[in-house]
Amino acid sequence: MKSRDYVFKGLLRCQNCGCSMTPEYHRKTNGKEYILYSCTNAKGICKREYVNESNLLKPIYEILDKFGTISEKTQEDLVAELRKNTEKEVVFHKTQMHRIHNEYESAKKKDDRLLEVFLDERIPKDDYDRKHQEIQDKLQLLNIELEEYQKADYNYQTTVSTVISVARRARSIFENCSEPAEKRAFLSFLLQNPTVKAKKLDFTLASPFNLVLELADCPTWLRGSDSNRQPTR
Repeated sequence: MKSRDYVFKGLLRCQNCGCSMTPEYHRKTNGKEYILYSCTNAKGICKREYVNESNLLKPIYEILDKFGTISEKTQEDLVAELRKNTEKEVVFHKTQMHRIHNEYESAKKKDDRLLEVFLDERIPKDDYDRKHQEIQDKLQLLNIELEEYQKADYNYQTTVSTVISVARRARSIFENCSEPAEKRAFLSFLLQNPTVKAKKLDFTLASPFNLVLELADCPTWLRGSDSNRQPTR
């Protein structure tokens, strides 16, 4: 029987002890299905508490909806403003390329160390296969991101416009992911250091999406926008 897959599988850690959060599938007698996450409590210092996957997704949708409030006019203003400074253009592109390269090399080294541990028979094959696949997913996403920047051919306007365009459509992209693995890959690309504390999801946005919201929140560029927008998480 094929094992179930989960949106947050392998992504979450307990903020209290640092251990992984593990998912469990449940089905009530009335047929209602739901997924619960809890700390593995590998260190024996946590009280086992369960949190529903739907509750963990709420702050994700809040951020995705916030991206959706960025208008096409705002996107144009942001790109035009950022193009004014050639130095910013070069720094932005180089920074992103450097970040992608570093993350890729780090993931490759992690995969190499994982293989050594497996060959030394220090972890079972199931654990190796799972962790190896997680790293491969990460490498694939980095390759996709790298291709997008390379296609831009160092054109800052195209690069920034593409990032903002993707951000504006983030909720639609996420909801159109039909499989948990696809949603998980998207979240890996969007989130940084997601943890759970007191049954609530805590995270920061990964670059460059954090920059998109920071720029869009600037009142100089958002003339006439809703003044009640929430601060960037």
